[in-house]
Amino acid sequence: MTQVAIRPAGVADAAILAGLGARTFHETFEAITSPENLAAFLASAYGEELQRAELADASRPALVLECDGVPSGFVQLRLGHREPCVPGLRPAELQRIYVLQAAHGGGLGKALMEASLDLARAWGADVLWLGVWEHNDRALAFYARCGFREVGDHVFTIGDQVDRDLILVKDLP
Repeated sequence: MTQVAIRPAGVADAAILAGLGARTFHETFEAITSPENLAAFLASAYGEELQRAELADASRPALVLECDGVPSGFVQLRLGHREPCVPGLRPAELQRIYVLQAAHGGGLGKALMEASLDLARAWGADVLWLGVWEHNDRALAFYARCGFREVGDHVFTIGDQVDRDLILVKDLP
């Protein structure tokens, strides 16, 4: 039986998050993004130095998911950040929730989501929100099962590719 652990990420985990972020983003979007745009985006969004800076920022907490001691996913929140359509007085953004494809289907995404909700509540957030590509049907179905609802959209660019992300929110009791 696989042993699953979710733990806080620290600055020392920068290389792990950089690798997981690049790998999962590549797995998800390689079929719909040119290699040039994908490479440029990955270099700008998931470099180890960028991850180190984000992990050093107290307003960007992250959690690492490990399966049998092997990093297999992570989440990162951005506290106090919002899009204009996001309701609430104290929002938290679920900026990243990534699980490697090899680990899909075992409830790991749900476990990461629950940990994210707990982290946002502990901070005092009254709403958790995220952006998701409008054609990412698997993710949209997952977020619907988790109780998120659509409140707007925004533009998301990958190199010179322009996509539409839906903004989803979940009220936190």
